[in-house]
Amino acid sequence: MGIFSTVFGVGLGVASLIGYVRWRHWKQQLQMWEGFAKTRGWSFMARAGFMYTAGTLEMKGRLAGRPITVETEHRGTGKEYHIVTIVRHGLGNGFPREVTIRPETLGDTVLRLFGNKDEDIGEASLDNALDLRNVTPKARAFLLRPEMRQPLLDLARAFETFSIENGVLTVEVISVPRTAVAMYGLLKPVRGLVDAVRDTLGETD
Repeated sequence: MGIFSTVFGVGLGVASLIGYVRWRHWKQQLQMWEGFAKTRGWSFMARAGFMYTAGTLEMKGRLAGRPITVETEHRGTGKEYHIVTIVRHGLGNGFPREVTIRPETLGDTVLRLFGNKDEDIGEASLDNALDLRNVTPKARAFLLRPEMRQPLLDLARAFETFSIENGVLTVEVISVPRTAVAMYGLLKPVRGLVDAVRDTLGETD
């Protein structure tokens, strides 16, 4: 009975410590996200987690004159459980909605050997970094504009998972920013692309 009580007590202590650390991280994230949203006039919503699990966070507003959503989401179960942060940012009506863009992966490189190749736009660095689909002449001309090259490459270097579909950029990372610096780092490549699109279209806020 004594050994059982000791083991039970140690287990309870470890669980409590894990729960406390997770709670501290959650509170830090909650405060930072709420403050970040407030200073920009964005809406903010948090959903508390159950027991020791972290909740989810969501911010909505406008960045560079475009609608943006930043939110967290739970994925998987058990040992595969993790939380991702998802950014969705509209690129405006002037961006070619027919084109689909994703990062080039190792799997894409292998598929090329079997003839399953994506489309090229004629700029080697972009063709090597991006998986491009439905590239119309209009989309090709837009993507080849000088203003677009570096922001697209920066996006591919910063994120392993992203897509541009129907004029909306979606980015996903397996982490949750807990500081303003980390949030700025997450949004910087996104803002860079949005600004490039606006410059290419000659738009202003």
